[in-house]
Amino acid sequence: MDSSAWVEWAAEYTKAAQAESRPPAEWAARVASAAAAAAAAGERGDVPWSAGLAGMLARTLVSAGGGGGAPAAAWKFAEAALAERLASPALLLALLSSRVIPHRFVRPTAYRLYLELLRRHGFNFCFQMKAANFRKIMQLIDDNLGLSKIFGFSTCEPGVFVVEFSLCMLWQLVDVALDDEGLLELTPDKKAQWPTRSEDVSAFDGSFSEQTEKIEKLQKLNNVITIELIGHLLHDKVITHILSLAHENMKTQWAAFSNRLRLLITNSSTLQTSTIALEVFQQLNIDDCNIFRENKHWLHKKLHPIVASNPLSYPNGRCLGASYSALWIPIDMYLEDCLDGSIAATNSIEILSGLVKALQAVNRATWHDALLALWIASLRLVQREREPIEGPVPHLDTRLCMLLCITTLAIADIIEEADLELNSNWKEKRASDDLRKELMLSLQTLGDYESLLVPPPCIISAANQAASKAAMFVSGINVSSGYMENVNDRTTNYTGNMWHLIVESCISRNLLETSVYYWPGYINGHVNSITHALPSQLAGWSSFMNGAPLTQSLVNMLGATPAS
Repeated sequence: MDSSAWVEWAAEYTKAAQAESRPPAEWAARVASAAAAAAAAGERGDVPWSAGLAGMLARTLVSAGGGGGAPAAAWKFAEAALAERLASPALLLALLSSRVIPHRFVRPTAYRLYLELLRRHGFNFCFQMKAANFRKIMQLIDDNLGLSKIFGFSTCEPGVFVVEFSLCMLWQLVDVALDDEGLLELTPDKKAQWPTRSEDVSAFDGSFSEQTEKIEKLQKLNNVITIELIGHLLHDKVITHILSLAHENMKTQWAAFSNRLRLLITNSSTLQTSTIALEVFQQLNIDDCNIFRENKHWLHKKLHPIVASNPLSYPNGRCLGASYSALWIPIDMYLEDCLDGSIAATNSIEILSGLVKALQAVNRATWHDALLALWIASLRLVQREREPIEGPVPHLDTRLCMLLCITTLAIADIIEEADLELNSNWKEKRASDDLRKELMLSLQTLGDYESLLVPPPCIISAANQAASKAAMFVSGINVSSGYMENVNDRTTNYTGNMWHLIVESCISRNLLETSVYYWPGYINGHVNSITHALPSQLAGWSSFMNGAPLTQSLVNMLGATPAS
């Protein structure tokens, strides 16, 4: 692994900080300062989320062991580095998993601290995926864990990597729990997918300072904590969304994993004697390799009428109905979770854009299908407000905000990221331009989903005004001249829907140009009608305001035309 000068300095400073018992916050501040200086000097490729710092910390933690005193400080430094986004959590945990797990019997404290780091930082991918060195990190993790070889998918795509890494981390815990209770012999392979034992104790320097009795107690406690962490992760909504992708796209590997999980639940004596762990696992229902039946059953009940009547089109033109639409249900689930407060609403734009990219990669879909699925999921969110469940529910304006703001900004985030990453190469720039074309195609297709596009009563006027704006533009009227203030349902015959509002939202964020107003079917009336009606109506009020005599004809015109 490459080691830059600032990482070498960080390694020396970490040793000194341990010896002097410096606070983790002070250590993190000094390392962050060195990282900033390195970035200013041109080492931007590895700052922040440094791969080099993650490798250094992994070596430090392994060599330090897991006892008290200075070694314990090293783990606190690692926690501070991850919390401050100085080192890559995914890479650090991948390196530790292959070095700490096999030696957990002789260094149980190190394994216990590894579990805590995994719980806190193991599945926070949002900001990591935006790092300039993320592709390098993915490759280093693949080299260490062999993800692409085991799962059969290349890790060059961030979305695929997230699915493989998440399943790997969970799979390792399941194998550890089975190994601790001697249950690996009951698996078809009779061994763990990743090493869980090692006879080479030299990987940890130093003597065994922990007493035998204390080690045995820690081992038993670690077994319980491992099982409880498995249950916690399987109930985390974001992780179950990720695992649903593995279930849909990695059938063979998922079958092997779920078989081991079922074996653990059925035969684990620790699970049966631990009240907390047992309660967690009793809520799971592993049905034909499906550990998220409850979430999917609830969502399918709410979405089935819309999914069945509005199937997505497959890239080759075939229409696969609800079975194909089910590939995109994690989007619906995430949007609902944002509303009911199940997950933090902060960073929802980045999380949603990351989820769409992951689904697009794992489902091997075109961007046309991925973006269309996102629009449809957001429209479903608005439609479900019309039949609210019992109890307090978010108001309609919140759901409209998710559609017209969060969804649009998530797409803008995807395109902006493509522009930033691919701007240096004209071929890649062309790929970025193609992404905008895919957005246009997805919106053109969206116009055919009439039942989803019916606007709620409170925004019918706004939808009609959006349609009228397009008609005025096509007719040659300057929309910025003040005419839009006089456009209302009585002066025009243009009927708008959610399609027009979505398009206007995209135009306002420079995702589309006004040429979309010329799309076939976008304007549903005769363009000439507005050129005849609106100017004459405006002329009547304009004449009156300029002091024209109040003739009978002018009175009739003013009476027929509202003033606003």
